[in-house]
Amino acid sequence: MLASCSAYKEVELTDITNVEMLKLDATAVALRVDARISNPNSFTISVEEPDVDLFLNDRFIGKGLLDSTLVLDRKAVNVYPVYLHADLEGGPLLVLLLTGAFNGDPVKLSAKGTVAGRSGVVRKRFPFEVEEMIDLGGQ
Repeated sequence: MLASCSAYKEVELTDITNVEMLKLDATAVALRVDARISNPNSFTISVEEPDVDLFLNDRFIGKGLLDSTLVLDRKAVNVYPVYLHADLEGGPLLVLLLTGAFNGDPVKLSAKGTVAGRSGVVRKRFPFEVEEMIDLGGQ
């Protein structure tokens, strides 16, 4: 049980409403992802310790790290801004983006992994997988 005598209910990532590329260069990427998350529990949950693989056009680009802990409101469905960054791996970014980013075509950003949810001293890992098309034209 988490935080009280009530039974724990699964937290659900229901939608990605927006993805914004805050930084993009040859060594790093920083993103803001607006995620609609449902927490049906009667207690807040802190999301931390991500193990997230980031992909651009299906190519691994690095491990995503949360910039800060995300706290989910109790008994709520909200859109939360999630700030994350990654040090890029797997070769020059230019090679990864040549599949369309620089000619104005959107690119596919994918994230797959787990995050830890904590309430009090109890922790549980949550798997997730998201995919979003983003436009790098202004970057």
